Amino acid sequence: MKMSYHIIFSFGMFVLLMALLSIPQEISAQRLPHPNYTRGGGGARPSAAPSQNFSRPAPAVNHPAPAPEVNRSAPQQRQPENRQTINEGSNSNHNYNQHNYNQNTAAYRAPVTVHENVTVRHNVTVHENVNVYHNHYQPVHAYAYHPYHPYYWGHNWHPLGYLAVSLARDVFLLSIANQQYYYDEGVYYQPAAGGYSVVPAPIGATVSSLPPGYETTMVGNDYYYYYGGAFYIEAGNGYQVVQAPYGAVITQIPDGAVQQDINGQTYLVYNNTYYQPVSENGTDAYEVVQVN
Repeated sequence: MKMSYHIIFSFGMFVLLMALLSIPQEISAQRLPHPNYTRGGGGARPSAAPSQNFSRPAPAVNHPAPAPEVNRSAPQQRQPENRQTINEGSNSNHNYNQHNYNQNTAAYRAPVTVHENVTVRHNVTVHENVNVYHNHYQPVHAYAYHPYHPYYWGHNWHPLGYLAVSLARDVFLLSIANQQYYYDEGVYYQPAAGGYSVVPAPIGATVSSLPPGYETTMVGNDYYYYYGGAFYIEAGNGYQVVQAPYGAVITQIPDGAVQQDINGQTYLVYNNTYYQPVSENGTDAYEVVQVN
């Protein structure tokens, strides 16, 4: 009995001692700071630990350097570029805006060099309103047909409509009725696309000399000079272009004349002038006639 009492008493003291030892640990445990989170179970959340004051330097701000001053003076005027249109042969059509090329195979033409800077000997004084037609003209020579053979006055002469790529640098510049002409070796030119085109001799044009090979014909008491399809009279120190006088007889008609049958007779028409085939001293010739 006494043994049981001692065992119970010893066990009770042991339990009490263990209880006393556990109380300070729980108190100490409550005073320890807890992490700022809630444990599962919904217990009361302890107050957050005081935040620490971390002194962090403010981030450096990269301020851009001030913009340099701009010279806002008036811009210089840019000269326009001189671009040329270049036609190149190709198997396909392209439009190169980058180089401003215009390639068109179908319309391709070989480039033509034209001498625009023509050195002119001198300006020519022009006497206009020249009229040498004779009224009531009657042909002097009888009609005598002979075949028409176009005539050429050497390699420097060209028929009407011929296109010259360039002209000699010593041509004459003529200004007649506000139109410009170039004269070279009995041939008259005007600017045309791709060069210079041969045109009829303008009435009133005066030149200082005529090329070798001209003819002299007399109508009444007047002398006329004929070359390359044009008639001239002496005027001052030169020769002036006049209308073809009726009755003038010449031996050659330039290339480009057209045959025309009138009342059973064949005439040659060149530069709106009618020529009747005749025979003079046994030589084939042509007389300027009036055809109504």
